[in-house]
Amino acid sequence: MSEYKFFLFQKLLVVGLNCLVLVALFIAMYQASLDPDNFNPIFFKTLFSLLIPTFLFGFVGKRFLGKRRPTLA
Repeated sequence: MSEYKFFLFQKLLVVGLNCLVLVALFIAMYQASLDPDNFNPIFFKTLFSLLIPTFLFGFVGKRFLGKRRPTLA
């Protein structure tokens, strides 16, 4: 993989993860707004249950890219 492709995929991973975090936040806010009396517990339960796979995906993606990092000559 060329250095250009590596940094492109790295930036795409970062932007993709940022979008996934925002989507998780929006979903958690929507789910919590359906039951205003229990807003906080529902919000945090939904948010953390969605963030765990998101961060796991980011960790795996970063390791995957790290193994294919071009060697500097």
